[in-house]
This record gives sequence, C-alpha cells and structure tokens, in this order.
Amino acid sequence: MQYPILRRDLSVLVVDTEVDVLDEVAALLRRRDVTVHLAETASEAADLLLRHPEIGVVLADITLLEGEGLTIAANILNGVGPAIELVLISSSYGHDPRSPQLMSSLGMLQEPLRLRDVAISVGRGLARAAARRALPGAMSLSAFDRH
Repeated sequence: MQYPILRRDLSVLVVDTEVDVLDEVAALLRRRDVTVHLAETASEAADLLLRHPEIGVVLADITLLEGEGLTIAANILNGVGPAIELVLISSSYGHDPRSPQLMSSLGMLQEPLRLRDVAISVGRGLARAAARRALPGAMSLSAFDRH
C-alpha cells in the first residue's frame, strides 16, 4: 500500500547525524516526488531553513535538540517564520509495545524507522503546514484532524 504525499509546493528538511538515515528517508520521500533537503547538524539545518522558505516539515533526530537545535525547534513550535511542522525521531521510548504508535500519533518516530510511519507522519505534516499557510488546495485543519 502506498501513502501518497500530495503537497509538492512544500519541501522537507531531514536532520540527522546518521548518513544512512538521511539517505534512506530521502530516497523514500523522493520516490513520492517530495523535494528533500538534508542536514547533519543544527547549523546546517538553520542555514537551509533560511534559504528555503518552502520547507514545510522538519524531520529531526531528537538528540539534535541541544544548543542551536533547540533554538530551531523552539522557533518552529512558536511560529517564528513560515508555518513548519516538526516531526522528531527518537532512538527509544522504553519497552512498552504501544509506545511506537503513541509516539507516531504525537509526531514522533522511533528508530529503527519504519518507512510507512515516516511517509504517514511527513504527509500529515505537509498537509498541516499547507493548511496553516493557507496554500491553495489545502484542507482546513479542522477537516484534517477529523481523519
């Protein structure tokens, strides 16, 4: 089953120190015609966010949320700049088997990443960013949240 990502006017920034994760996620999203920007550090991510206002989703390793990474996350969450959705990747949440589903619904993904979960989370994020930016063809947030 495919999980299409319908917003091609927004791009995705993937931030992770692991090159394998960057490559795998980028390949998945590019197969769905999504423009992807890659960063291995918070400073690279900050630079890309400044240069690419069309970024609608930041998919980032939670361990980068220190120093400059924390500032980036705070700016995204506080609505500084264009509307951007933040999806976090965590290496673990404990041993509760319900945790991956719960964290996915909260916008967090667990490593090892399941590509299906990445596609769903990024697709939701792009839809929310489009709605918050009032882009043409975007569904309203209230309609999106009912699904």
